[in-house]
Amino acid sequence: MPEQVPVRSVRTGGIDHLEEATPQEAYVAALRREREGYVRYGKTDRAAAVTAELRRFGAETAAVSQCPEQPRPPTLENTADSTPRQRTATRGRPRNNP
Repeated sequence: MPEQVPVRSVRTGGIDHLEEATPQEAYVAALRREREGYVRYGKTDRAAAVTAELRRFGAETAAVSQCPEQPRPPTLENTADSTPRQRTATRGRPRNNP
């Protein structure tokens, strides 16, 4: 459960409360991000080690067990057409045809 941290509002001068993650919650969130990266790039042995650490730490196992079978390939952005183009212009000065 997040901790309530009192902070003073600059605008009103009153006291507000922010929710700050506990160290345990931050650790579990970091492990989940780490595991997601391993799964994305197909490193299943490392993902399994992180999954074991999540289970040992007591994170819910339903969210941990969801793992895609094959890593999805990254989407390519700004890919150009790979077919060669026919050149129509020549370099240098144009030729004078007599």
